[in-house]
Amino acid sequence: MRRRGSFCAIVILVKVRPSLMAALAAVLGCSSASGETIVPSASAVRVAMPEQQAHEATSKQPQKEPAPAPAKSEPVDENVAAVQRILGLSIDASTSLGQPADGSIEDSVELPARGPGFIANPKRPVQARFGSVVLVQTLLRAAADVGVEESAAPLVINDIGLQRGGPIAQHGSHQNGHDVDVLFFVRDDKGHPHRSVGVPIAPDGMGVDFKDLADPSDDQPVKLDVPRTWRLMASLIKHAGDQLQRVFIVEHVRSMLLKEAQHIGANAAIQERFSDIACQPGTPHDDHMHLRFFCSPHDMAAGCRDKPPVYPFRREQLAALGLKPQLGGPVSRAKKAAKRKRTTTPEQARKRAGRMHSDVIAFLDLRKSWLKKATPPRPYCR
Repeated sequence: MRRRGSFCAIVILVKVRPSLMAALAAVLGCSSASGETIVPSASAVRVAMPEQQAHEATSKQPQKEPAPAPAKSEPVDENVAAVQRILGLSIDASTSLGQPADGSIEDSVELPARGPGFIANPKRPVQARFGSVVLVQTLLRAAADVGVEESAAPLVINDIGLQRGGPIAQHGSHQNGHDVDVLFFVRDDKGHPHRSVGVPIAPDGMGVDFKDLADPSDDQPVKLDVPRTWRLMASLIKHAGDQLQRVFIVEHVRSMLLKEAQHIGANAAIQERFSDIACQPGTPHDDHMHLRFFCSPHDMAAGCRDKPPVYPFRREQLAALGLKPQLGGPVSRAKKAAKRKRTTTPEQARKRAGRMHSDVIAFLDLRKSWLKKATPPRPYCR
């Protein structure tokens, strides 16, 4: 379709009566000689009758229509603009250095406060929303995929890292832009989508949001939304490709997600990839999942180093580029000690919680049964 400006040029160049030229310009929305935009009015759109044409032909000074009020532009949502900008970045626009537990990042990308299918957890510090381009892009794309299906409960994203990386409160890693915590999708006791909350999920898929630990009247039972959480995981693997290294997750939730994948006949390659990379670490990760990404070739050239494991697919990926895996060395004792000070064990959290009602105590006692690190006979979970 031709642009309106082309028609406007024709109106101006063709020798027509001034009044007729004004009418045509008004219909086309052209600019006046003063540069003002003429908004078509009802009289301008109406076809002129012969009597009117004769009157216009004898009129020496046709009346000018009053200039319209300037059109009001719609405000641009800053978060939407930020999402679009981030998705347009090259994956090499940021540079991760060092290791997940001893590193930094240059030119990190800030996760917007909200966007299609997700929100950044408002209860977490805004300073902890920075990560690598590939990590943030993967989150945005996966959240949009799942958000299209059920927008009532957005994906809730917790901490990524600091703008320049380095040690961050409450985390042992999250230092070079390659780690992020994501909450599970849950439903309420009536089966409705419920805003995700960081509560431990038991082996039966149930959990309780104990808002005031001393008051049982505000307890909100929730249940893991297994189908939707699996769809999120499948989308994350699809968009991250070979860059997704780890999914730290409690063993029984891992099993529930695999069972769902098998039940719906999910893509076999995605099932296998999740089975390989999902493991329960020393801390259970029963209230969220922790994603970790590999160093990109660009990062590796700048000094980024991965931690084990190195999967066959990773070796093949690097070999195709003429590269070999590069792993980081041990972290110093001083940094390990600093890590212990930054993080809180479940036992420490329980002691600091203060007075708790009986249901909270019973749930925490039950939780002890899966707090111990699971060590199933799988090659990549150690």
